[in-house]
Amino acid sequence: MKAVGKNMEETKKASIDINKKPAKMKELQWNRAGDIYVLIDQNRNKNYTLDPIAFLVWLQCDGKTNIEQVVDVFSVDGNRDIVKAAITGILEKLTGSGLLKWI
Repeated sequence: MKAVGKNMEETKKASIDINKKPAKMKELQWNRAGDIYVLIDQNRNKNYTLDPIAFLVWLQCDGKTNIEQVVDVFSVDGNRDIVKAAITGILEKLTGSGLLKWI
């Protein structure tokens, strides 16, 4: 996941509070372009590109679903620890980009 014009590595990571639930800062329009998804923030005149997994994680962030529930969506047959680490990293990047808040 990255802001358009920036490398993914440049996206600021933010610490997350596992006792809270992730929520989108606001609903954004989005488009699919091949294998990427573009979130469009017209108010800030900014676009964000997400890979398919980051986009699906972002969709789960409704302020009602906690991290464990998001991990449940993506976990299969004993890969929970790996999935949780990946989801946590994605949530940190989404938060650092200003796309998520924690409630």
